[in-house]
Amino acid sequence: MINKKFIYLGFFLLFFIFVKIINPPLIQKISNISYDFYQKVFNRGEIQNITIVDIDEKSIAKIGQFPWRRDAYSKILENLNQYNPSVIAFDIIFSEKDKQNPQDLLLQLQKESDQFSNVEVMNTNQIFIDSIKKSKVILPIIGDPNDNFVINESKPKLRIIAKGNDPKNFIYKYKNKIISLKEINDAATGTGSISLIPNIDGIIRNVPILYNIGNQIWPSLALEVVRVSTNQKNLLVQSNDGGIEIIKTRNNIIPSDQNGVINIKYKKFDKKNYVSAVDIIEKNFDKSKIENKIILIGSSAQAIFDIVKIPNGKTVPGIEIHAHIIDNILKNESIIKNFTTQAAENIIFLLLIFIFVAIPMKIKPKFSIIFFISTIIAINLLSIILYQFNYYIDSLFGSIAGSLVFMVSLYFRYIEENLIALENEKKQFILKKEREIAGEVQKKLFPNNKKIEEYIFAMNTPAKDVSGDYYDYYQTNDNEIYFILGDVTGKGIKAGILMANVAAVFRSLAKMNSSVSKTALYINNQVKDSSYQSMFITAILGKINLEEKKMEFINMGHEPMMVLDKNFNFEYVNSTLPPMGLMPVKDESFFKTTTMNINDKTILIYTDGVTEGYIDEGKELEVAGLENEIKKLNSTVPSIIINHATKILTEKGFTLRDDVTALGIKI
Repeated sequence: MINKKFIYLGFFLLFFIFVKIINPPLIQKISNISYDFYQKVFNRGEIQNITIVDIDEKSIAKIGQFPWRRDAYSKILENLNQYNPSVIAFDIIFSEKDKQNPQDLLLQLQKESDQFSNVEVMNTNQIFIDSIKKSKVILPIIGDPNDNFVINESKPKLRIIAKGNDPKNFIYKYKNKIISLKEINDAATGTGSISLIPNIDGIIRNVPILYNIGNQIWPSLALEVVRVSTNQKNLLVQSNDGGIEIIKTRNNIIPSDQNGVINIKYKKFDKKNYVSAVDIIEKNFDKSKIENKIILIGSSAQAIFDIVKIPNGKTVPGIEIHAHIIDNILKNESIIKNFTTQAAENIIFLLLIFIFVAIPMKIKPKFSIIFFISTIIAINLLSIILYQFNYYIDSLFGSIAGSLVFMVSLYFRYIEENLIALENEKKQFILKKEREIAGEVQKKLFPNNKKIEEYIFAMNTPAKDVSGDYYDYYQTNDNEIYFILGDVTGKGIKAGILMANVAAVFRSLAKMNSSVSKTALYINNQVKDSSYQSMFITAILGKINLEEKKMEFINMGHEPMMVLDKNFNFEYVNSTLPPMGLMPVKDESFFKTTTMNINDKTILIYTDGVTEGYIDEGKELEVAGLENEIKKLNSTVPSIIINHATKILTEKGFTLRDDVTALGIKI
């Protein structure tokens, strides 16, 4: 069955992918945040060689209510042309005749009375047309989505060279147009659209560079200004099935998207680049602001309602937007956000959310958090670096989506680890209880015969709850005592179970008064046949004759047996046979015994946990150390020796490396 966490994470991933594809208003707003931030923080450079002739509050106060009589614009054109501007572009549409034209007013009076028949007055419409003809003037056009019954057959001045698919299929489309009167527009050098398309929040971030108006391709006002100012006639537009690929003038490649839309890179546009329209009329201006400059005529007056928002947080007259677009085209500095950058953005987005799902599952939370933070920083730094080269990749939404995915994935990792920890804790608790019970059971397997302790003393200190060491002794009659001390390989429950099996065999054979060799044979084969095939036992097994004060024994792979007399002379009896359980044995003759007179001697049998135990940091007791401790005690009593040895191995709190077990015999 599929883990529920993968189902939840899968739905989470699909949700973000779906949101990215449909790009709802909320996501657009998130994307715009980073775009606007870049525009505000990295707003470098200044627009030059463009001057705005501003129909401002001052001009309206002096000239009068807007719209003005056409001769006012004629005067502006006349005074501007004295200083050879590169081109003059209007952000004003002259779609109707001048209602204040003196000639038209005279004609109306002449219809009403003959007394005005010989009066002659100026024709401001004609004067304006003549002024346009003497200038390099660009006039505006606006796309009208509504039915427009005004017939105006004016055509674009720009010649489009189209390669591939028809660009009209991809660019912004308007059914009709609002344009200056045909006779006025025909007099102009060029015509360009001033239709601005604000984003959902009203901020102008991008604008079409081409428009399909009335089934004809019209350039934007800015593009037309660039064309005329650089003396070009043609524009190359290359398209494929997906949309527009290239828009190119003679000198510039304009990086648009598939719909012919460019993203504006806003710069500083100083107020010193503004000249009041009334100052132009009155010739009260600095000619250096006009000479060889691109002139844009528009209005900042509040009453004209041509104020727009831009990404850096400012509000500017609409005419200033065109200044930024012109500067972007001329300097090849518009923000590149096309199919390539969008594809890169989508790839980064997908990589982020998939990586941030997988990483918490694969590496430890601490390292996954470090990786997450580093990746987020790296992606945003990459976005900032690319922006310096005019490439925009939105990293904010990817960072937000990736962060949410990462937190959800990390949460599932936390839940999973907690469940595992709880399960392990439960298992450890059960196992501990089992070990404690096994340890308690094991303790009961050790002998408890005060009478025998007159001759034999033994002690076991396990390294864990269950010991792998074993000792036992059993008195069969008044004269004989069987004994055994063994060390099972390994520690824990398995060693304890094997030790219990050995104990059962030893007791059974001791009760039957079996020989030492026969007892060794049966124990060896029991260990060999045990389910724990990899385990074996080193042991010393023997029988004591109290009357004769003799001991018959076998050392099977165990530590040397220490023999100590009353003068503290030490002898050692080494192993003569392999450990029990290493191989099957068929005949008890294999286990040859040794008989020793133990009168007035102390026999000390111990496991390696004694000699290899720590008495100091990194220092083991060893056999020599055990001898020295016995000499210090000045005693040959087994109980005293064994208690002392156990004390020095445990009193300093060092973790026992192995079970500590010793058995002493003294007759």
